[in-house]
Amino acid sequence: MRYFIIFTITIILALFIAFYKPYLYVYNDSVTIDYNYNEPDYRWEYDINNNNLSIKKVTDNKWILTPKSNGKTFISFKYVNNDDVKYTINYEFKVSNKKIYWINGEAKGLLNFPNPY
Repeated sequence: MRYFIIFTITIILALFIAFYKPYLYVYNDSVTIDYNYNEPDYRWEYDINNNNLSIKKVTDNKWILTPKSNGKTFISFKYVNNDDVKYTINYEFKVSNKKIYWINGEAKGLLNFPNPY
């Protein structure tokens, strides 16, 4: 009997680990992405793959994103000078019920990753 209990608990934990999708952070109303890299002749460009998140406000190197519709969104930021891409930062967000879930993020060319807040 105890082997059956141990086996059942093991199966339940294995299923939980297999299907559990952790989020890096949950934002309620908006998410702010802020970069403080200022080099001459370089600028930040961004690309959003759909309209689940909308840009509410853009100032120098700061973007405020608000939820628009439910679903996953991929955002890519590039620090460019003409055709020269110095940094690339990719975010994956999920929007559900007016909440923004940060799922994944990766940076290329940077030593530290700028976290959204």
